[in-house]
Amino acid sequence: MILCFTVISTLEIGIVKAESTIYIRADGSVEGTDKIQRDGDVYTLTGDISGGIKVEKNFTVIDGAGYTLQGNGEGFGVSIKMGVTVQYLQIINFTNGVAAAYNNTIIGNYIADCFTGINMLGGSNNTIKNNTIANNVNGVSICYSGGNHTITENNMINDVVSSNNVIIVWMAPEPTVDSNYWSDYNGIDDDGDGIGDTPHIRIAGNETVYIDYHPLMEPVPVIPEFPSWTPMLIMLVAVVVVAVVYRHRLHKQHQRRF
Repeated sequence: MILCFTVISTLEIGIVKAESTIYIRADGSVEGTDKIQRDGDVYTLTGDISGGIKVEKNFTVIDGAGYTLQGNGEGFGVSIKMGVTVQYLQIINFTNGVAAAYNNTIIGNYIADCFTGINMLGGSNNTIKNNTIANNVNGVSICYSGGNHTITENNMINDVVSSNNVIIVWMAPEPTVDSNYWSDYNGIDDDGDGIGDTPHIRIAGNETVYIDYHPLMEPVPVIPEFPSWTPMLIMLVAVVVVAVVYRHRLHKQHQRRF
């Protein structure tokens, strides 16, 4: 309970002290940066950003394209309300990496070095999938929530407060937690199917908070759309072009001989 209240207070203080905040307004306009490109309801980062993004427009996609939101240990990385997808984004060093309310999807992100990686304070029906959530004080916080959260196929790694076992739940229904990789899991896999033979269980006091019946033995191979792929693609295209040109020249030389 104390930890949950700490999350609430740091969320409120952090928003005030945030290094800088970029806004995606309810009318769809972007304020505070020229590194977000809009295409309809899809907002794509075109470079790294120092500070957080507050999304006031519902039913949008925030595509990080592998770029980084870099914080200073305060505020939020991405604050979203309803129907928002946050994908392929690196979120580093905030009070809350992602603050989510209702019916959102958080997929394919790297969230690290925050007080709380993903905070679902009072929200419901959020899906957290294919993320790497690493080196936060708390990985995921679900407090005073309406429930129906799904947490699956994520890498949950090295949280600072190991007794929290990555997810804390307070005054909220048990989330659906399945098929995640847990760095603190000590089970075995006798049949070699990649799934632990015993569940990963979080118990607080005498209460079971969540059970992952299918803990993964190896991290999920998440490969988001990082910009580091771009040079490789350019090189491949260049090789193909050179090969085509070279073949064309050989064909011409062959025709001249005969």
